[in-house]
Amino acid sequence: MQIDMHYYGVYAIARLAGLRPEAAGTIATASQYVDDAVEGDIQHHEKGNKLAPIVTAHRIIEIMENRDVDDQPFVWVPFHFFPGNEGKDFTERLICRKDSLLINELIDHYLELYERPFALALIGLTAHVYVDTFSHFGFSGVSSRRNKVDAGSITPQNATAPTATYLDRKLDSFFRRFGFQGGLWFNVRRAIMSDGAEIASGALGHGAVAVLPDLPYLEWSFEYEQSSQVSERNNAEAFLEACEKLHNMFQRFLSLTSGYDDGTSGVDFSRVEERVRDILSFQNGKAERSEKWRTSFAKGQLGIQAGEEIPCYDPEPWNKQRDKFPALDKPDKAAASEVYHFYQAASLHRHYVLRELLPKHELVVI
Repeated sequence: MQIDMHYYGVYAIARLAGLRPEAAGTIATASQYVDDAVEGDIQHHEKGNKLAPIVTAHRIIEIMENRDVDDQPFVWVPFHFFPGNEGKDFTERLICRKDSLLINELIDHYLELYERPFALALIGLTAHVYVDTFSHFGFSGVSSRRNKVDAGSITPQNATAPTATYLDRKLDSFFRRFGFQGGLWFNVRRAIMSDGAEIASGALGHGAVAVLPDLPYLEWSFEYEQSSQVSERNNAEAFLEACEKLHNMFQRFLSLTSGYDDGTSGVDFSRVEERVRDILSFQNGKAERSEKWRTSFAKGQLGIQAGEEIPCYDPEPWNKQRDKFPALDKPDKAAASEVYHFYQAASLHRHYVLRELLPKHELVVI
């Protein structure tokens, strides 16, 4: 998924669940920040203190980092392609599965941590990981032959003419960036898994199908190289299910806490389901899709009083909290900052997934 869902959609759903605006903002920012926490440089204070960021993503152009098989389990597995733990062998069990028993076990555990000072950041991070299971299912966060796709089988089924043009341009740019000779849509389809693209993606995640799983409006199909079975995808329906599940998770969180609710019982998801479906079905780029969420929300079409707006996503306050650590008069003040809470949540999550939850289910990744 992209910023339209990870931030704007998460914010809207959090408010619909009954979270007050400030809490919804922290949760939504943490959700999107999972894709933006790419800086790993340790900040040093003259008194000897250090602030060590937790890297939760890599930029798409960082080919060496993305292809580093020793790094993939620390970034892509816990934060973006949560293992579904289904199947027999190791690589099959690493494949992400939609709304799996394992991700629900993780959610149950994290809801028990509602009193932690970084609870909002943890719930936001969890929102990112959870909804990604509804778009990334069928692919894993390690380089694996199971992620390879028969390029000629990739078929978009509901793209309008403007969307088809956008996909041509987007995919052409995606593969050119990695030294791939892109072209019109049908040419890209036939050659997605050429040597050039395979080298670029390292058969990691859904690189074989580029951004297609992250486009909420797309209906499409494809076949894996290792199987002749056609995988039919209706992204809008999957994303809609993710929104409903997220709404339920937020309401469970509110039932355990105090001080984060807006004084209402929230908006029943069924009341806005069709409007959310309409937003998800909107065929355009992520900036326009983000604005669709904002406009619908501000007009009161999502059950919140008209006039309230979703704040624009801005990671800079958190980045500045990180970068200004060396200048703090008292470095211990950093522990109360939102970015530090995010690092606490990310550190706990990475440890819990890789060292506790997965080994508990006899899946040792590191």
